[in-house]
Amino acid sequence: MKSFTSLEIIKTLNLILDIEQRFSGIDYLKRLIRNIAQTFEAKYVFVGHAIKPENEIVQTDVVWAGSEYYDNFTYSLKGTPCENVFSGERVCVYPKEVASKFPEDKLLVEMGVESYIGAPMLTGEGELSGLLVVLDDKPLKEVDFYTAIVDFLAARGAAELEKHYIEEKLKRQVVEKTQELEKTNQELKIALAEIKTLRGIIPICSNCKKIRDDQGFWQQVESYVTKHTEASFTHGICPECIAKLYRDTGFKKTKTD
Repeated sequence: MKSFTSLEIIKTLNLILDIEQRFSGIDYLKRLIRNIAQTFEAKYVFVGHAIKPENEIVQTDVVWAGSEYYDNFTYSLKGTPCENVFSGERVCVYPKEVASKFPEDKLLVEMGVESYIGAPMLTGEGELSGLLVVLDDKPLKEVDFYTAIVDFLAARGAAELEKHYIEEKLKRQVVEKTQELEKTNQELKIALAEIKTLRGIIPICSNCKKIRDDQGFWQQVESYVTKHTEASFTHGICPECIAKLYRDTGFKKTKTD
C-alpha cells in the first residue's frame, strides 16, 4: 500500500469521500470501495455482512478486485481474521504475513494477501451490521494512519449499508402487500362476477306490478329480476290465491301451522 504522512489525512478522506450526493446505499458503497482501493493502491476492498442467525458465514455486498468490481461471494468466518472483527468493535490490522497467521483461511493464500485491515460497521443503535475489509499483496506501512482512516470510513459506510437493508426490507414489504392486494382484488372481481344486485329506486306499476326498465319498457317482475340478478323463478300458487281462484270449485284452504 501507498504510504501517507499524517498531514495528508484530510486530503485523503476528501479523495475517498468524493462521491456524488445522488448515490446512496449499495451505489454509494460501490464508489466508496473503489475510491479506497485507488487511493490506498490496495488490491482488494469489500463490504460484507454475516448471515443471520448463525453469523458463521459472510456474504459480501460489494467487492473491488484489482481494477474492477467483482461478483459477490460467501465465505466461512471460522479461522479468518474477519472472525476477530465480528467478535469486537474495533479495527483489526495485520500489517504482514496475514496468511501464515490464519492457515485455515485458504482464500488469503489464493488471493496472495500479505496485509489485512478489517473494521466493524455498526448501526445507529450500536449493533454490528457488517465489516469493511482492505487487503493487499504488499506489507502495510503507517499502521496507525490506515487504522484511523479505515475506522472512519467503516462508520460512514455503515450508514449506507443500514440504509440499503432498510430499503430492501421496505421493497419486500411493498411486494408482499402488492401481492396481497392483487390477490384480494382478484377475489373481489370473481365475487362481483358471481353477484348481481338491484339497487336504487325501481319503478313498479301499482296495479299490475310490472317494472319499468332503463329503456322505458314495462316487464313482468320475473323477467326484470332474472335479467338483473342471478336469481331464477319456479312458479306455484300460494294458499290465498288458491282460495281466491278456486272458490267456486269447492276447494278448501288447508290450514297450516
